[in-house]
Amino acid sequence: MEHRVLHVVKWYPNQMDAQNGIFIKKHIESVGKNPYVLGFINEDFSCEVDGNTVLYGNQQINLRKKVSIFLNKMEKLKPNLIHFHCYSKDLWVLLRVALFKGIRCIHTEHWSGLLTINHSRINTFNRWLIRDYFKNIHLILPVSKVLDKGIKEILPTAKTRVVPNIVDDIDFSNQEDNNTVRFCVVGDIVFKVKRQDLILKAFSSLSCSSCELHFFGGGPDLDALKKLCKKSKKIFVHGRTTNQEILRLLPNYHAHIQFSAFETFGIATLEARKAGIWAISRVSFGCSDYADNGVLMAESVEELTQKLKEVTTLSKPDINKLEALSKDEIGRKIQMCYEKGN
Repeated sequence: MEHRVLHVVKWYPNQMDAQNGIFIKKHIESVGKNPYVLGFINEDFSCEVDGNTVLYGNQQINLRKKVSIFLNKMEKLKPNLIHFHCYSKDLWVLLRVALFKGIRCIHTEHWSGLLTINHSRINTFNRWLIRDYFKNIHLILPVSKVLDKGIKEILPTAKTRVVPNIVDDIDFSNQEDNNTVRFCVVGDIVFKVKRQDLILKAFSSLSCSSCELHFFGGGPDLDALKKLCKKSKKIFVHGRTTNQEILRLLPNYHAHIQFSAFETFGIATLEARKAGIWAISRVSFGCSDYADNGVLMAESVEELTQKLKEVTTLSKPDINKLEALSKDEIGRKIQMCYEKGN
């Protein structure tokens, strides 16, 4: 059966933030060219149109207007399947509208708020909304087993199938010959979640005159990080960088560090392995199911310091192609989910 799919998103690369939601864009593009995308993005802009992709700034429109836009899009496109990406309260209403129209609905979930560790932050009303939403969706596609577990703890009867993130191809065209041991950290600068301040603490405890630490990403604690690093000549804060540029830069580093409080998936760890460099991670992340010998685990600041020290004595590991997480393979899995029940 041929599927005319409408993708509805809350995160997606946009004029305000070219990095935001890149993992969702890759999922969507894996299942067809020129996909139909309707987005209500948590940014402040009126409307952005690029071919079949239409994005609205969430701060510019109310729920009544969103429902009207959604109904008009369905009337014009006449989809036989709607693919929602990442839960939000608004989606509960849009799902009801789609089900009333008799349209089959699938949902991909990336949100770390649904990890077991974060359930205590969900109030009673929102928990009811989430349960009801997941009870009525035809199929939920969490991106990791740890996220699947979190969803099942909220709704044990949830119909799920794990479909991981895509690890994109690495650009090896810009490789440099550099003897410096360089560590990099890629992610939003949010200390309480991504814990760049603890990474900085571990690196500062490392006795290595030829080591460098590079931070990539923007966010609310960017200025605070710059202040913490301004006196060091071995630490660099580069700010927000596109995913394409990161994939070009990764092969020039010796190791990538991901030491977050929690990660739904933690794709940067696997991007590092596909780039042929060491990755330091935590075992609780969704990407840990795909960890190989090039991924070193650290749970405490002391362990992280030890792993940094260990990496300085090692040559770069072999490249892991991670073929099971390629665009074609993930696209095939999503297409199989589209077929389910037809």
